Amino acid sequence: MRKVFKNGNSLAVTVPKTYAHQLSIRDGSKVEWKETKEGLLLKPVKRIQLSGIDQKFAKMVEEFMNEHEDVLQELSHR
Repeated sequence: MRKVFKNGNSLAVTVPKTYAHQLSIRDGSKVEWKETKEGLLLKPVKRIQLSGIDQKFAKMVEEFMNEHEDVLQELSHR
């Protein structure tokens, strides 16, 4: 169990070292929160480096995949 603490104008929670290591989260890593039925899910933001692909297009695709991850996951199981 973790305790919530104030960090500036925000509230913060620490990530246990074991989970940080498993998810390759370190100081400065980008993460996102996703609301689920059970509560909040913390996910590292995956950075995809593709050579020969326009970075603006790659970012649009990544944002689309993140926004519609649940639907894409369901489609992958069909």
